[in-house]
Amino acid sequence: MPDSRVLIIGGGVAGLSAALDLSRFDVASDVVERAPFVGGHAIGLSCKATVECVRCGACLADDRIHEAMATPGIRVLPSSRIQSLQRNGSGFTADVLRAPEYVDPSRCTGCGRCKEACPVPGAVLRAPIPASRPPYAMDPDRCLRSSGGDCRACLDVCPESAVSFDRRPVKVTLTADAVILATGFMPFDPKDKPYGYGVFDDVITNLDLERILREQGRLLRPSDGTPPRSIAFIQCVGSRDERLGHLWCSRICCGSSLRMARRLRYQVPSLNVTVFYIDIQTFGRDFEIHGVQWRDGLQFIRCLPADAVLTEDRSLRVSFFDPDAGTPGTLETDMLVLAVGITPGADLPETAGLLGLHPGPDGFLEWPGRPGDDPVPGVTAAGTVLGPMAVMDAVQSASAAAWHTLRHLGRV
Repeated sequence: MPDSRVLIIGGGVAGLSAALDLSRFDVASDVVERAPFVGGHAIGLSCKATVECVRCGACLADDRIHEAMATPGIRVLPSSRIQSLQRNGSGFTADVLRAPEYVDPSRCTGCGRCKEACPVPGAVLRAPIPASRPPYAMDPDRCLRSSGGDCRACLDVCPESAVSFDRRPVKVTLTADAVILATGFMPFDPKDKPYGYGVFDDVITNLDLERILREQGRLLRPSDGTPPRSIAFIQCVGSRDERLGHLWCSRICCGSSLRMARRLRYQVPSLNVTVFYIDIQTFGRDFEIHGVQWRDGLQFIRCLPADAVLTEDRSLRVSFFDPDAGTPGTLETDMLVLAVGITPGADLPETAGLLGLHPGPDGFLEWPGRPGDDPVPGVTAAGTVLGPMAVMDAVQSASAAAWHTLRHLGRV
């Protein structure tokens, strides 16, 4: 039996990777995740391979969830949040509030009848990976029953009687010998940018596109369900923006956009793809080699557009300053993809404050020395709480945090 236990705050790819690394040294973990399913943003990423793997990292999140769910000693607490966290001698005591689990994970078989019968879109949530337990959950903000209504749609169709609205929040007290903070990031919300996100159906974010490709396998225009003939990417939406005070590069957007553009053109060779950019960042040792190939067939315009408007024929007209001609220009496209940046998590100041830590001027966690060094004994951090990074970098950061925790516990 494990004789050490670690509290991991955040069940994204970094938190799960840290838990798996600790389990290999017989150290147990409690993974506290606010969302109803673990995996974080990485679980919505799509594979971008064409004829060969392009090292996008999307499969890592799937692998981590499958492995974590099957690993003894890793306990996952979804839909949970830390209420209080105090040092208790050489360890820690945390009070955790778990939201009502309206779908019983021991009964739910994942048949999906509840989602099919629900009259409110988005009220029943399906886990991105079937290995998640439960495979379905209710969004209390959209569910009619959980907000006091008399809807019985899911109750009446569930063959296992797995749905119950009699459950109440549960308070759980956890003890731990160390803590790893891995609460992840928040995607920039582009609704205030002049590109029509949230106004025009065919303006989506890069994360929206990832989810569409993951779930549907191909891209159709949200407005009418037809295949787009053209698509334009706008890079650095919410990153490297002095007006917002976001001076950092989000590190993943260029590679992600080029990989997705490559996959889209592989499926539809006639698709016209334009990329508006500041400059193309080439993080990763193999990106520059493959990136040259990925750019084939794409049109690049080195500027960020001023705005986008809807035309009479329901296409999108993008206005920009043409750097080559030195004059204003326009581009009409069927769809617009906004590559939104990585920003600090909204709950990071609150959660970090419980540990005696404070975000830096950019909003990400400041950490003296190497990632993994702990200004508070027994506490370390992993993943994008430390700043923007790709999936593989988050996994490596988690390994560093796990190793540092093992040293603190005297296990290595």
